[in-house]
Amino acid sequence: MKTALVTGANGFLGSVLVRRLRREGISVRALCRDPHKGDHLAALGAEVIRGDIQLPATLETPMRGCDVVFHAAAVHSSAATSYNVNVIGTQNVVTAARTAKVGRLVHVSSVAVYGYHIAGDVTEETPMRPSPNDYYTQSKALGEQVLWHEARRGGLPTVSIRTAFIYGEGSAFWSRGLYRLVATRRAPMVNQGRGNAHPIFVEDVVDLLITSATHPNAPGNAFNAAPDPAPTWADYLGHYARIAGKDTSKAYVNLPPAAALLAALIGGITRLRGVPTDAAGMLHYIGTRATYRMTHAAERLGWRPRYSLVEGMAAQETWLRGLSLV
Repeated sequence: MKTALVTGANGFLGSVLVRRLRREGISVRALCRDPHKGDHLAALGAEVIRGDIQLPATLETPMRGCDVVFHAAAVHSSAATSYNVNVIGTQNVVTAARTAKVGRLVHVSSVAVYGYHIAGDVTEETPMRPSPNDYYTQSKALGEQVLWHEARRGGLPTVSIRTAFIYGEGSAFWSRGLYRLVATRRAPMVNQGRGNAHPIFVEDVVDLLITSATHPNAPGNAFNAAPDPAPTWADYLGHYARIAGKDTSKAYVNLPPAAALLAALIGGITRLRGVPTDAAGMLHYIGTRATYRMTHAAERLGWRPRYSLVEGMAAQETWLRGLSLV
């Protein structure tokens, strides 16, 4: 791989990916809707290019001559915006990559495609069952279906990485947000925090993306990117409590059974507001014992995450301690 294009390049994952690619001497074209927000990418030596995955005319030319396109752009927004970006935008990226004769497309999907009602081992063969009450999960599943249909129709070598909760320095919610929550109050939890959380360190996700871009056995496959085995929420939040200097037993507060009724109400309200979110499904999900298995990546690519939760948390500890808690 000599030249790569990254969509969503100025997002959290995209920025870390660009940094790693440049460090490895790869020429990077960073696609940004607003090039001025890509100054930090230009400082890394990337070529910042104005482009929008919702505008097909802006995609093909930047992709010409690229060995790999990493499609990391996505949103969690209103039903209409989620569909336009996560579904139609993905279709536009595949079409442009095929026309530009790109060598390989690596798509960033999500474990959200499996839905909230999972249990036990979840493999890449587990059916996609996105929540009918949550358009983010639906749009990610539809986007991946479009990806495979268009890629296979045009013979474009394609890989899909289904990521779990990506944390690390710069992560807005899974690092900064949860740290601030635990540091200043308690995170609401169910099942005494015994359900499984699914945090994966950002550098591990980038490793898998790059491996998938170069390994001969990768095309045609989807790969989970999640901790295997998965820690509990008590374990995950306990690390943030420790970094904040709090008693780890005070990292969360268990929600009463009545919370399920409130979650159902919240779900109805979000649907009326045009941002459908399955709060009841999420509540069930965080209390569930389940693990997204990484066996497929290990067997197919010889790849395993390098960072344990302890090591990933240690890598972002200095950054977290320097954050304002206001």
